[in-house]
Amino acid sequence: MDEPNPTHPPWLQKMLAEMPWHSPSHWYNYRCRSWDHRDWVEDIIVDGFPPTEPGGCPALICPECGGQFLWDDSVPEQDSYVKPEIT
Repeated sequence: MDEPNPTHPPWLQKMLAEMPWHSPSHWYNYRCRSWDHRDWVEDIIVDGFPPTEPGGCPALICPECGGQFLWDDSVPEQDSYVKPEIT
């Protein structure tokens, strides 16, 4: 579990001090099939839609072009309180 630390923004440190039971989000790396746009999508979004196949993640709409935005399972998922950096 991602423990609170001094590198977290002040708002996050305060929230974790007030709610120590709060766990980090699970983030999935998604990629647009139209033009290779990548972004991390939080579990609350992914869990809100049915998967495109059993055991998979849902297909979403690319926020940049409206194309098909799909989970890139070659990039490991991450648990974090804040959105991970795109690599």
